[in-house]
Amino acid sequence: MSDVSVIPSAVVETLKRKAKKLVKERGVSHHAALDMVARTAGAFPDWHHLIDAAKATEPAERAFKTGFVVGIHRKEMEHVPASPRPFVQDDRLATFVHFDFEKRHPKPWTDDVAVDWIELGDLVFFRSAEPVLGTLDAAWELCSSVFIFPPRYVRLRGKLKSFLPEDDHV
Repeated sequence: MSDVSVIPSAVVETLKRKAKKLVKERGVSHHAALDMVARTAGAFPDWHHLIDAAKATEPAERAFKTGFVVGIHRKEMEHVPASPRPFVQDDRLATFVHFDFEKRHPKPWTDDVAVDWIELGDLVFFRSAEPVLGTLDAAWELCSSVFIFPPRYVRLRGKLKSFLPEDDHV
């Protein structure tokens, strides 16, 4: 996974509320308060840079919540076309996938769940750039037209449809 900033829309809203609170508590300008919360939220020098990261995150967040997302094992990437239309490789998806996994599997983890976590880390994620498909069968058909190997992770319309650890992969 590359080093990209992932700023979901919920984080932006939370930071806006914090900035509004700073304006009331400290009497600073709204602009100054937004810059202050941006700096505390990560490696952002100001609010503008945080919003740019949030805008870059938006397609991945939308695909994760309502679109079509697949994960391909890294060792199978040599068989993926350079431009796997209609899919777009999106490293930001990994953050949403990992947060969702942790939400569905609170710690402490069993050994099986820990192995699944490791398997997730070996995946490269893609989102469909086309409208959401009607059925899971149509989604699998689209995948088979682009990828030689079936995806190990499939999420359609915001619901996890399949996660196949390596040992279960056909």
